Amino acid sequence: MKVLRTAAGFVCGYAIMVVLITLVQETWFGGVAFGTTPPVTLGLAGFFTCVAGGIGGAAATAIGGWGRIPASIMSGMVVVETTVLIATGRVAGPLWFDLASAGSLIVAILIGAEVYLRMVRTLGQRPRTV
Repeated sequence: MKVLRTAAGFVCGYAIMVVLITLVQETWFGGVAFGTTPPVTLGLAGFFTCVAGGIGGAAATAIGGWGRIPASIMSGMVVVETTVLIATGRVAGPLWFDLASAGSLIVAILIGAEVYLRMVRTLGQRPRTV
């Protein structure tokens, strides 16, 4: 049962992250690309992309219910996806930019998971009042 719950957490967290990243990059900022997007817009889109990754990581951890495992699987998927996109030439930016973007997204996913876990521990340890 834990495996199914972990898989559900990973799938749902990743889906939430992808939807939010698409909202940020395509809807809010009208498509973001290195070299064509102004630096300030690129920075804002990058920040909100990381926020989306954090939300996805927190959601995966909340649904998966098995510590940091669902968020770690999400991070692994970001590595696989980035590798495939670079290997097939489907990225427009320089290699350093794509690697930095993937790295910051992975960090954001893991931070989102950690924030969720700490929040649950903190809220779960509240003293009861009678």
